[in-house]
Amino acid sequence: MSATTPLLRIVVLGASGATGQHLVDGALARGHEVHAIVRDAARYSHSTSARLTVHTGDVHDAASIAAAITPASIVLSGLGLRSKKQAGTLTAGARAVLAARPHHVVWLGAIGTGRSATAVGRLTHRLLKAGFGAEYDDKTTADCLILDAQHTVIHSGPLNDRPAPHYEALPLSSVRRRFFPAFTPRQAVAQVMLDEAEKGPHSASLLVPQKTDRTH
Repeated sequence: MSATTPLLRIVVLGASGATGQHLVDGALARGHEVHAIVRDAARYSHSTSARLTVHTGDVHDAASIAAAITPASIVLSGLGLRSKKQAGTLTAGARAVLAARPHHVVWLGAIGTGRSATAVGRLTHRLLKAGFGAEYDDKTTADCLILDAQHTVIHSGPLNDRPAPHYEALPLSSVRRRFFPAFTPRQAVAQVMLDEAEKGPHSASLLVPQKTDRTH
């Protein structure tokens, strides 16, 4: 975070997940006030920073999500599904977040789905759709809700836990089409989501993390 970047009220949805933990750590490292939404706050022990508040919330209970969000909040979603039986969770999460009317939302999705289907080969898109099953429609519906509300969606390739060189988020139109999407470190996804949070709201954006030669 630069000296001119104001401190933000960051709300992390899905904070106990692998990507969510990177979002929490990254936001704290940048000096922001962080509010983590998890299924059970009493069991959350990832961080004990004085700038971290942990909330119990369930996306199927919109009031519990709204309790953590103020009009000044920027919501970063690392929400994911542990099984296909949870399809509908992403859409419920998007609806709950938008109903709370935060200042801005940066939502994580998957490249090759929905509005980024053209970024991969047609065979790959069909394989992704078949592989995701009911989760595919859940992903695309949630993404559309966020974009149609003039917020930001980050479409990443498959996630891994490798060390992250510097990444930046580029418009989908600037990204070279690939037969299969490149793997992306979770830490890099968190980095670009936080970068977008610090830029503030702008028109609806579908962005893709891309490795760059720049360093922090």
